[in-house]
Amino acid sequence: MCIHFRLGRFNIYPWLFIALNTAAVLAVYLFFPQTKAMELYLPVTGAVAGFVYFLYSYHHQKTLLFINLFEKFNARYADLNEKLNSIFMRNAEELTTAETGVLFDYFNLCAEEYLFYKSGYIDQDVWLSWVSGMKYFAQNGAVHSLWASELKGGSYYGFSLDIFDVADEPAQKCTIANCFRCGS
Repeated sequence: MCIHFRLGRFNIYPWLFIALNTAAVLAVYLFFPQTKAMELYLPVTGAVAGFVYFLYSYHHQKTLLFINLFEKFNARYADLNEKLNSIFMRNAEELTTAETGVLFDYFNLCAEEYLFYKSGYIDQDVWLSWVSGMKYFAQNGAVHSLWASELKGGSYYGFSLDIFDVADEPAQKCTIANCFRCGS
């Protein structure tokens, strides 16, 4: 899976500006006559600055969306946490109606987190942390059984318990080559 959003990427933009601007100014110097080149340095630098600012602004907007999603998902999880722990510790073969309702809320939360992760809005490190929690609760036989049964209906945005196995694999870095392969 290819991830587009990483919180730590904000620090590349100054270096990107320096590299692109150096390349652009060098190209102007090499491919234009000196009289014309002097007129182009400032506009080229401005164009590079505008482009890098656009990229930075895009990352900033995605960061704000991530923060919003992160806060909402964590608030919903906080409301469920005590009940989930109670279900896990009880380790009963049969779930009560109330417990099933709590688990449906949790399954929906996990599926929504997956949807936004798959869409590239959730940082990979955060996602892996969430998956670790999901795996913990899925260790309970009754929880796992209900979850597997629910997923057969296909109403959880492509979420699958197989995600737990994929999360154990080393993370794939999002390079230009594999991002195009990922369909981004």
